[in-house]
Amino acid sequence: MRFSRFFRHTLNSLFAFGAFLILPAQADDTRETLTQKKWELGLGVGAVAGPDYRGSDEYRSFISPIPYFIYRGNFIHSDRDGVRGNFLRTNRYEFTLSASAAITPDTDKNTLREGMPELGSTLELGPSFNINLSGKDFSQGWHLQLPWRAVFAIGADDSGYVGSIIQPQLVYRTTLSDWTFSYRAGITYASDDYHAYYYSVAPQYVTATRTVFSADAGYSGWNNNLALSRRFTHQGFTTRLAFFIRYDNIEHTDITASPLVVDKHSVRGGIALIWVIK
Repeated sequence: MRFSRFFRHTLNSLFAFGAFLILPAQADDTRETLTQKKWELGLGVGAVAGPDYRGSDEYRSFISPIPYFIYRGNFIHSDRDGVRGNFLRTNRYEFTLSASAAITPDTDKNTLREGMPELGSTLELGPSFNINLSGKDFSQGWHLQLPWRAVFAIGADDSGYVGSIIQPQLVYRTTLSDWTFSYRAGITYASDDYHAYYYSVAPQYVTATRTVFSADAGYSGWNNNLALSRRFTHQGFTTRLAFFIRYDNIEHTDITASPLVVDKHSVRGGIALIWVIK
């Protein structure tokens, strides 16, 4: 399916919204648990800077307004882990259906991919089994997340299902004074079609500096992610401030043999400021 440039940029803006919805929600201090409202609505602005894709040496920044929505229903939640549905949950383990989004703006400007189809932003959807390793519940301490997600490209020349990923990760959450801090360390295993979407080079796209490459399934690297967020309330007005930084390492993966890979290390970061209206 082909999209106009205006529609692609509109979708990328919406994905920026989704990426930042997760971070401000981490500002929910455990001390507020009993007084949390069932839903919150707000508006803000956010900025993200990072590579076009893992392995790219070209970085871009993205600034966008952010509609902010948090819902805490009995079965459906939009919270610190994105949008998810709870099938089974206790203080020690949970089985959920979760969703997340990743922004990929303006890859048509990437030199290595010149003449190739533009990459889209992605929506990930799938089940996750989570185990609480410490702390009284999943809002604090260490826990293990074991998600499997199907990945869909949206807003690109060719959109739709592009593969699947498994991302085991250790997560730590705590409060530092009035701030909420979270740390994630994870590894990724990806299907061959997921790797192919980013790193394969078909014969029709071969150039003097870009050889044919066919990506296989397997290990796809590891990452560390730090996030810091806080809620401010003054004279009846509530705001949320959030920062994140993510480091990715794709050393010792087969995809580094792709002519579309230059940098095996990459850093992505962002900031968001939200005004909570209700």
